[in-house]
Amino acid sequence: MPPAPDVPRTPTDPEGKRTYGHQILALTDQFNAATTYREAAETAEHVLDEADGVLARLGQFFEAAVEKVKESETDEGWELAYKFEDAVATLTSLSDELHDAGDQMRDLDPPPAPHWQTQVAHYYTTAPQRSPGAASPAPDVPGPPPAQVHPQHTPQARHHR
Repeated sequence: MPPAPDVPRTPTDPEGKRTYGHQILALTDQFNAATTYREAAETAEHVLDEADGVLARLGQFFEAAVEKVKESETDEGWELAYKFEDAVATLTSLSDELHDAGDQMRDLDPPPAPHWQTQVAHYYTTAPQRSPGAASPAPDVPGPPPAQVHPQHTPQARHHR
């Protein structure tokens, strides 16, 4: 019997039996489609959340696998349990390493452009203040010396008739 038409299939799973893997694939597609780092971080948190993320749940899965294979009480079961315990340790370490990756990813978004009114208000709060009637301070940049006025060049008053 063929799978239902809405069951995701891949070349490696043509019958669509690996539904949880397909869900992770859909999550990866959602992550890749994010247009901002904030959106990407929200998607990544499905994997990274310390309590309910995929990494945490995979750790729980392998912890259960450890107990399940130990029930066999065989050397092979114990050897497999050690491998599963290593997987738990790896996932725990990975989760610890990435616990704040979502926040770090959100920080990659540029800050929103301030509204023009905010920019004007910021200008007036940071502009140097002058008291009314105060003379402008002399510039610190040296310039030409003030012009020398000699009496022979002083304009004379004109008399009109």
